[in-house]
Amino acid sequence: MNSLRDEAGNISSKLAEIRLSINHPQNQDKVFVLLEGRTDIKLFRKIFSHKFTDTTALDGKDKLVEALTILHSENFRQVIGIKDADFEHLENIINIDNLFLTDYHDMEIEMIESDALKSVIDEFSTDECYSDLSNQLRQNIYDIALEIGYIRWYSEQKNGLFNFKQIPFNNLVSYKNCKISFNQQEFIALLLNQLKSDDSNILADITILKNISTDRLQICNGHDLTLLISNYFTTGNINQNKIEEALRLSYHFQYFKNTNLFQNLKSWAELNGYNFFDID
Repeated sequence: MNSLRDEAGNISSKLAEIRLSINHPQNQDKVFVLLEGRTDIKLFRKIFSHKFTDTTALDGKDKLVEALTILHSENFRQVIGIKDADFEHLENIINIDNLFLTDYHDMEIEMIESDALKSVIDEFSTDECYSDLSNQLRQNIYDIALEIGYIRWYSEQKNGLFNFKQIPFNNLVSYKNCKISFNQQEFIALLLNQLKSDDSNILADITILKNISTDRLQICNGHDLTLLISNYFTTGNINQNKIEEALRLSYHFQYFKNTNLFQNLKSWAELNGYNFFDID
């Protein structure tokens, strides 16, 4: 019960801060952008103009949607939200006004699909693996993450059936000759063990999802990909956080301009008389 009160208090406090900022005379022409977390702020504050925008992290997509809904009910129309699409493009979910989704499953996928990934390979790869990684890394990690993505999709449809945080992910990854492999059977066994039952219907249901879509850009989870990428670099204390930081640093505005998210934000700004970017 205390945790519920703490969560309610946290979002109430955040909403109070946002209202004060919106009502400040210097912020009348700004767009207030609600994001899921702190790392999103690190990315978007290099994309958006500080002169035109104010970014706030809400600690998760559910709180983001809740805060945006409340502020819109109070007629704060200059507030928008940006969240990872997750599986919503595949399921054709209709979102609330002023909530914008990433083109792909999440912003990590957006970055991996850009030349930011090449910059990461250039920075961290050893000489002996550079050619292999330049030619094959993207395909290899998608091959692994796609299977994991289907299981995540199924779990989400079942209201978070599995707790992926309890799985020792890195223990299931092995590295040899500039390539990694993943013990998918052990991964599934560990997940099923959480249920304390042998549910043979689960794999059949996942097969149904595979027949619905094979779009790896919507199914794969970007954090799974960045964790896999980190396993390619066995020297220099490279971990998932460093990979994601390197991707953010290498992701330039010119890449973002090629996304539907950019076009949707630009159209919204033109329609409502605001701006996001330091461009004409």
